[in-house]
Amino acid sequence: MKLFEWHSASFEGHKNAIPAFVEYLSGVWQNRNRYIESGEDVSEEEQQEQQIQKQRFFDFTIDGKISARNYVGVVQYEGIRIEVYPKIFAEDETENVKKWQLNLLYWLSYCRKIKFPFSFADVTKLKFDDYLELLIYVFANYTEEIISQQPFQAYQKVEEETAFLRGRLSFENYTKHNLTTGKWQNVYCTHEPFVYDNQFNRIIKYVTKRLTTISENYLNKEKLNEILFLLHDVSDVPCTAEDCEKVKLNPLYDDHKHILELCKLYLSNQVIDMNSEDSRNFCFLVPMEYIFEDFIFGFVSDKWQALNIRSQSTDYLALNQGSQVFQIRNDIYINEKLIIDTKYKIRGTTDGLKAGVSQNDLYQMVSYALRRNCKNVLLLYPHSENALNTPVTFQIPSQFLPEDITIHVQNLDITFENIHEADELLMDRIKAINSIFSVGK
Repeated sequence: MKLFEWHSASFEGHKNAIPAFVEYLSGVWQNRNRYIESGEDVSEEEQQEQQIQKQRFFDFTIDGKISARNYVGVVQYEGIRIEVYPKIFAEDETENVKKWQLNLLYWLSYCRKIKFPFSFADVTKLKFDDYLELLIYVFANYTEEIISQQPFQAYQKVEEETAFLRGRLSFENYTKHNLTTGKWQNVYCTHEPFVYDNQFNRIIKYVTKRLTTISENYLNKEKLNEILFLLHDVSDVPCTAEDCEKVKLNPLYDDHKHILELCKLYLSNQVIDMNSEDSRNFCFLVPMEYIFEDFIFGFVSDKWQALNIRSQSTDYLALNQGSQVFQIRNDIYINEKLIIDTKYKIRGTTDGLKAGVSQNDLYQMVSYALRRNCKNVLLLYPHSENALNTPVTFQIPSQFLPEDITIHVQNLDITFENIHEADELLMDRIKAINSIFSVGK
């Protein structure tokens, strides 16, 4: 089943499975990676709402329909598999699913907390029936290529009883397990052999086996089985996302770091169902507001490094009894030159004097400008077909700044027919939006 954000579809065929499905989604919701936590002041009501078990990925109606909210990606539960795509594709008359998949993957490649290392040359040549298989392919293809070319060996800490001293003597264990039991001739020692059967490879093997259970694509299964063949001598042990935190990689293994990040993502309760070894449940749903904001920051900071762009720069609007209150957080801030705030919203279809901009958003931008002493503000919306995309500029008279505050409202097209040309096209589109990006990289 394919859905767009905030769109509904019939769920009549799975009506009996709704209670169990909702329970599974609620578990994922409670344990999800909170990509958009920002450290902002949270009210007691919001804290209580965050603690509620009820999931907020989908809504289910009494007339047998399912409605997607603002999370995009894919979820599989038993015989139910649902893909959710961004609402900016909802008016795409061609229903080009491959285009939707590749664009979403392209955006994720620039996100800082969810980064998919892959070659578009590999992905664009293939066609997958659904987004889940594409995500699995990204992991399988990249991992198989890296570990086959550069097998990972590392020093692994081992504590064991031996007839000869290896490494250093563990006095506590030797006293407890040898002297007190009459086995004084043996020694309990700690050493670190350089081995292939290490924690990093064990994590990869565990993730690979789980994905093999989930995947139904013959190409993915072939790639995953190849990884298992390469890791045949590695121990089969259950692993968790916390185990990934314990692995420290040498800078020489930079490519392996991407594999570890993917494993951590897949092992988190955000993705793989950890309740059962044989479970085929899988959930990768990310708030589109986060993707839009982080993609824009990731792209401009990568292409215009000389601008020293800052993300989610935090400050406060006021003081109360010497304490800072009313936190503000700019999505993108170029010191004293430009504030960029991304708004993942459709501006509407009516070209009135407000140009589809909400009053609250404008109030917010004015407060940002005053606090930052910056007169240039850019409100950036995604371009969407059959919606208002006309640029507009608001002038705000100010007695606090030397010049009036200028708030530019622009829509940016972040969709591409040919992903290989996406970087150059997007750079040109961003340069056309604001002159600060025309200076050069």
